[in-house]
Amino acid sequence: MRVLVVHQNFPGQFGHLVRDWSQRPGWDVRALGSSRAPGLPGFDKLMRYRLSRPVQARQHHYLKQMEDATLHGQASARAMLALRQSGFKPDVILAHPGWGETLYAKDVYPDARLIHLCEWYYNAEGADLGFDPEFPLSFDDRARVRTWNAQHALNLVQCDDAVSPTHWQRSRFPEILQSKIVVQHEGIDTQSLGPDPQAQFTTPSGVVLKAGDLVITYVTRNLEPYRGFHVFMRALQQIQKVHPQCHALIVGGDQTSYGRGPRDAANWREKMLREVTLDPARTHFLGRLPRE
Repeated sequence: MRVLVVHQNFPGQFGHLVRDWSQRPGWDVRALGSSRAPGLPGFDKLMRYRLSRPVQARQHHYLKQMEDATLHGQASARAMLALRQSGFKPDVILAHPGWGETLYAKDVYPDARLIHLCEWYYNAEGADLGFDPEFPLSFDDRARVRTWNAQHALNLVQCDDAVSPTHWQRSRFPEILQSKIVVQHEGIDTQSLGPDPQAQFTTPSGVVLKAGDLVITYVTRNLEPYRGFHVFMRALQQIQKVHPQCHALIVGGDQTSYGRGPRDAANWREKMLREVTLDPARTHFLGRLPRE
């Protein structure tokens, strides 16, 4: 079996699969990721692509994401053409298509079975947008989101099979396309992620917190309203008043992954700290932490 695994930030969601498949007798597993992909320790068959240029600054803002996807697809296609020239012909291509890498995969490998991870389809209401009255969508926002979905619809139309981790994620896609998507939960690595009665953590200020202590954790990539950070901070202010021994461990960066940054502050952490009153001795901002 010959498999090509494609993810802009390889390994992304595919790390456990790649580890298992690459150890199977007779399997030849290759991977394709961006020049900034972290890679997978012990796996040395990752090919990296590099974009030929950035998105045009004057591009219509509805189309910037589609141009970015096209650039990713073009760069990936060139890498696949080099891979084909070297003699590698995959039976299956497994990909996260969200950044556009597989837009032209079928043009390079028309006989390979293309399987897409259908993680997300944007909706202006009831999902990642339009859910918080504090941040209402403009008509321009709605039009931009509708245009963004052109890439995701194209991805689903041209793949041979599609997988979504949950029924709810599948339900975000247009009903006419949902029949193509199989729901398959990604699973949880309970050997690595589970309760540890011996666990303890030392905060940057030197406070040692152990299993059994009153601790609230908030963990995300970036601290932003899209991920409920503003709601959490307001709730934490009330919790600290009721529970004077409770500590909060807050993991996440100060960038903005989705939505907009605050107009009157450098980041959402700074803005929310202006709005709420917290005990700094019990509020621990940890930034981003390594997986270990």
